[in-house]
Amino acid sequence: MKVFLKTFEYAPRLAISLVVVNKKNEVLLARRAIPPQIGMWHLPGAFVLKGESLAQCVKRISKKELGLSVDPRRAKLMGVFDDLHKDPRGHVVDVIYKFTISTPPTVTKETKEIKFFRKIPAPIGFNQGDTLHSLGYK
Repeated sequence: MKVFLKTFEYAPRLAISLVVVNKKNEVLLARRAIPPQIGMWHLPGAFVLKGESLAQCVKRISKKELGLSVDPRRAKLMGVFDDLHKDPRGHVVDVIYKFTISTPPTVTKETKEIKFFRKIPAPIGFNQGDTLHSLGYK
C-alpha cells in the first residue's frame, strides 16, 4: 500500500467510476466501508490495475462493489474528469461509464449501504458531486 500511495507523488492515477441508474433514472450510490472517506456516499469505482483493460475494470467494480455481473459493452462512456484535490491520496483521472440495471445490487465488504437517489445527497465523497452535476444530475 505504501508503494501505491507513493505513486501519487509522480503521476495521476487512472480510475473508473460507474454511474449506475435504474429504470427511473435514479443514480445508485454506495456508502464506503473502506478507506479513504469511510461512510461517505460515492459512485462505485476503482483504480485501473496494471495489465487490466477498461472493460475488465468495469466488470471487477460491478462484482466487487455491487455484487453484479455486467456486460461492459452495455456501458456508455460519459466522459473523463479530473479530481485534483478532493481525493486525499492525490490527483485522480476518472473515466465515467453509465449503464442501467434491473437486477438489484447487493452490499459487499467494500460497501456499507447501497441506495438509488433521485437527488444527489450532500456530502458526497471525492469530486463526484461535481461530476454528477456536470452530467446533468442534481
